[in-house]
Amino acid sequence: MLEIILANFGFWFNFLVPVVIALFLALTHREYIWKEFGIQVVATLAYVAVIYSLLFSVTTDIWDTNYFNGKVASSTYYEEWDEEVTYTETYSCGTSKNPRTCTRIKTRIDHHPAYYQIKTNLGETIPISRGDYLKAKREFGTKFVNISRSNQVSFGDGDKYVSRPNKTIPTAVGHTYENLVAVAKDNVIHTKVPKEEIQQLLKVGVLREYPRLYEGKYGETKLNRIIDTTGRIKNPNEQLDILNHIATKVGITKQANPILYVVDSEKYDRSFKDALSQFWKMGKKNDITLVVGVDKKGIIQWSDVICFTNNTDFIIDMQNTFKDVPINNSAVLMNMQYHINKSYIRKPMKEFEYLKENITLEWYWQLLIFIGNVILSGFITWKFLTNWERKR
Repeated sequence: MLEIILANFGFWFNFLVPVVIALFLALTHREYIWKEFGIQVVATLAYVAVIYSLLFSVTTDIWDTNYFNGKVASSTYYEEWDEEVTYTETYSCGTSKNPRTCTRIKTRIDHHPAYYQIKTNLGETIPISRGDYLKAKREFGTKFVNISRSNQVSFGDGDKYVSRPNKTIPTAVGHTYENLVAVAKDNVIHTKVPKEEIQQLLKVGVLREYPRLYEGKYGETKLNRIIDTTGRIKNPNEQLDILNHIATKVGITKQANPILYVVDSEKYDRSFKDALSQFWKMGKKNDITLVVGVDKKGIIQWSDVICFTNNTDFIIDMQNTFKDVPINNSAVLMNMQYHINKSYIRKPMKEFEYLKENITLEWYWQLLIFIGNVILSGFITWKFLTNWERKR
């Protein structure tokens, strides 16, 4: 974020103009002392830094979430416990004629309530409910772990119970990152599909929002990574479970997040991929979205892929592998996993660093910042020119 702000012309304009004016006043007016110049510089810098950070965060798509795929390493129950905390308190101890502030050492008892969480093999934590933990406990058992704390004053509690699964339980956990591609969409995402067509595809339900997380049996979070707009996948839950397990494997080996998107080939040809890519802004940085068109019998007629990669062989393989394969055949997901492991190389987001210089706010936000800057700088300058402090 800092590099994007510093690369923005508006930031430097809004910072330097008041500072140059303040420097001129400090050099030419006795009423404007050097201490006041320093205050104005700091105030101006703070204003433009805060307002640009806020508006970039709120009015642009710079902050996005991608999903890391792993598996449950443990489900843990942490008991409640009480802690004795020592702290310093200040109080008035003088008189009205001679006010003073004194300190004294006090103690209090802080209660820490019980809580439950999942830890993944990637070191992530997922809060879960007591019922979720009990499901894991009943199925996998639990192990008592004593926790020793020097400041604990309660007895018979404060420990934890850990349940470790004996099977793979896939997880998907969101992580925030700077999506330079989404913010600079005119540079990378080619918006060649008319907005009217996008709206029509949304209206008929073939173009859908990016997959959302859902909660699994033990409270773990998973991604609803199969979108079937045709209803021709016979056992969607089973297929989703298979793809979630595949995501766990390729998430570790390839930092990949596989998604399957199914449309009707008799209504939409390969160009549908362009609409989806534009609507999803090419997805997240680690996504591999396999888009397939199936006929009435569920046979794949065409396939394409949306992802960030420099390996064209991977894209070609994903386009050519799935034709004439039934969508309900396990070979679809297995071949998807095979090609990801074989030739997918995730494109580092550092290759899009050049976009930072082209990322800016809309003109009306720039105008708002300028107006606010004029008001703030004008008020500070007026105060400094009319107060009683003077240069000697």
